Amino acid sequence: MKTKIKIGQEEKLSFWHKIAESNLFSMFKEMGYKENDVLKYQKKRFFKCLLIFIMSCIAAVFINKLLMVLGLILAVFLWLAEYKSVQKKYRDFRFKKQLVFNKFTRLLIPYLLQKGATVYKVLNKMRNRIEDGHVKDALEKLLIGMNEMPNSEEPFRQFALDASGTDQAVLFMTTLYDFQQSTSDTSVIQELGQISSQELFKGVDDIISYKLRGFFMFPTKLTMATLLIVGGYCLSMIVETIKSISL
Repeated sequence: MKTKIKIGQEEKLSFWHKIAESNLFSMFKEMGYKENDVLKYQKKRFFKCLLIFIMSCIAAVFINKLLMVLGLILAVFLWLAEYKSVQKKYRDFRFKKQLVFNKFTRLLIPYLLQKGATVYKVLNKMRNRIEDGHVKDALEKLLIGMNEMPNSEEPFRQFALDASGTDQAVLFMTTLYDFQQSTSDTSVIQELGQISSQELFKGVDDIISYKLRGFFMFPTKLTMATLLIVGGYCLSMIVETIKSISL
């Protein structure tokens, strides 16, 4: 089934696109998922919430009409929770990708300072020094772009967007392009080193914040787990009390 139908110059979005959050498909796309994978996720997410609501409606007929409202609340909560989960996964993805890019820039500077080094040779050598992933894939595209457009800045800019997506990454790669055009200017390498150092310190701060978030949420999760146990116990006591009164 087609998810998008072209009408003239316009595209008609499918139902699954319309009910999605504005950035849901773009987040999945950046993480490397195909559109069919996102559509399967949307369908599974939708029918899971729908099933909860239908079951609550059935229960409401036999038990209490308030269960229908409770089911609706649970369905909406699950829908939002699924989206929050994707957001968290996306933040973790961006964070790890940025760490790999920072590692790439730190390794790049010493190679550029070697005698007789060229930008293309250094970047080609870097393919074997960085781990598999989005940065390495973007680097391979950069090398192809440098062969096809040797005097263009666009492959460098596109690499920065694919590998990191930050303004600092774009600044670093465009500065690297300037160095390629004037190989005798060592001040460009010094500027690259400064940019890389700034990103490194920023990366350290991000790592600290990333680690601390897990500790901040631990007391909350522990409290919620305790409340579930206490709430279950209280509910059972209420039920037992009602039964004894009825008897």
